[in-house]
Amino acid sequence: MKPTKALAEERQGTVSDENVVASIEFVVRAALHDSVEDDFVHSIAGRIIAEPENRGDEEAGKISASLVQFGEALDHGISAERLGDGISSDISEYWEHLFDVETGYPKEEIQNEFEVVDLDLLIIDCVAIYSEYRGLRFAESAIYRTIDIFGTGCGLVACKPWPLQFTPSVADDQEALKRLALPNVSKGEAIRKLRSYWSRLGFWPLGNTGIYLLSVSQKGCDVSPRNRVKGLQ
Repeated sequence: MKPTKALAEERQGTVSDENVVASIEFVVRAALHDSVEDDFVHSIAGRIIAEPENRGDEEAGKISASLVQFGEALDHGISAERLGDGISSDISEYWEHLFDVETGYPKEEIQNEFEVVDLDLLIIDCVAIYSEYRGLRFAESAIYRTIDIFGTGCGLVACKPWPLQFTPSVADDQEALKRLALPNVSKGEAIRKLRSYWSRLGFWPLGNTGIYLLSVSQKGCDVSPRNRVKGLQ
């Protein structure tokens, strides 16, 4: 799966949390044909909408995610080997690091650390908040709302934090850069801040894979990250 793209939240513009109502509008894409491996991967696009006082609806940002129904696939007779080979290379990366390729269940070290209850996986691909609406915790709210709605049946939520401004599709788009008003920091500093942000939301690194994980069963609990910072291999 492509690295998660998000922005460090900064208070900019004139909008305050005292005079704005926000919501999120989701669109989910699913195939309408006989079951194959790709039918268990559903793309989720979320449009974050703000309604400042005395103004109409405005687009404040976006979030995109993928729901991977590994459990459903296994229930439909698709083998673990086919899952690993048949799903796109981006998702196969998660499969390789998180699941036992023979049994299709989470690796023992993943199960022990994150108390994985279900097999499905929710991947947060991209989060972006436009400059006027940063500092209002819209990104955090959108992430948690996406998990609340689509995380049912998921054991883990995963992402690969990566700064949006260093993604080729955005770096070469001057209009997008202008609208996002991205911070002028080095790549290393942007990555560090972004990973710190996801850690504050409860996501923890999986070794040096670049993958960050949140256990759905532990979400909202006071789970010590003492050993997670070292990561799992």
